[in-house]
Amino acid sequence: MKDVAPNIAVAVRTKAAIGESPLWSARRERLLWIDIMGRQLHTYDPATGRDDATELPTAAGLLAEDSSGEIVLGLEHGLARLGPDGEIERFARAPHADPAVRFNDGKFDPQGRLWTGLMNKEGKKGSGVLYRFDPDGTWHVADTGFDLPNGMEWSRDGRTFYFTDSHKGEIYAYDFNSVSGKVENRRQFFGMNPADGKPDGLTMDPEGYFLSVLFDGSAIARIAPDGSLERTILLPVPRATSCAFGSDARTLFVTTARIGLSDAQLDDAPLSGSLLQLDYDDALR
Repeated sequence: MKDVAPNIAVAVRTKAAIGESPLWSARRERLLWIDIMGRQLHTYDPATGRDDATELPTAAGLLAEDSSGEIVLGLEHGLARLGPDGEIERFARAPHADPAVRFNDGKFDPQGRLWTGLMNKEGKKGSGVLYRFDPDGTWHVADTGFDLPNGMEWSRDGRTFYFTDSHKGEIYAYDFNSVSGKVENRRQFFGMNPADGKPDGLTMDPEGYFLSVLFDGSAIARIAPDGSLERTILLPVPRATSCAFGSDARTLFVTTARIGLSDAQLDDAPLSGSLLQLDYDDALR
């Protein structure tokens, strides 16, 4: 395992409280991302450098795009579609909906099912839920007992599902049935001391390695398919949250947060809250 420090550029210089959930929309040729507590959806065009912010009615803990290009937001504990003119259409509510909880991260699987975690805003241990929301509008509780449900991903062969519990410092692997959507046989895939950084957003690189962004870790962990830590990619901010590749599968965009940082910490890490980018090939040298 080694540490690498690639050149980091600023894609969007801003002060997001909790930048999160970056995704590249091929249909729009834009990078979309949210500021959870800032209640904003950002749309960034790398070709022009322009970043447009759309105001949202509530905190948004989930941003996902389905295979048709439809954008889904998790607004507190309800799901909403984003219309072509920016209108918000709410269409579903979590089974455990309550003012004390909200969605946190989510992705569509290849079969069009939306997976998302529900977290307690006060950090109540063991209260987090992993949901599967099917195209027919039915909710399914896939698993329970999480402290802070977070990043998720699937293996290349579609037979394994990975899910993060940030506060426990663990990423789990499940056997995944692509036909039924059922997950079972949970086991630890990767673990670390949360004091060294909390695994947050999760994505897969072109070589099949996992990128787990470390909140309070100033880095991205590159994890091999066998669960070993291959390297850490150092970042100039303590609270990076998630990452996504652009259209070239080489530019890696990284969302960051400034929430909870002291003035002194922000002086030391002034890019906190900005959208960063790096050349991933540079990070692998």
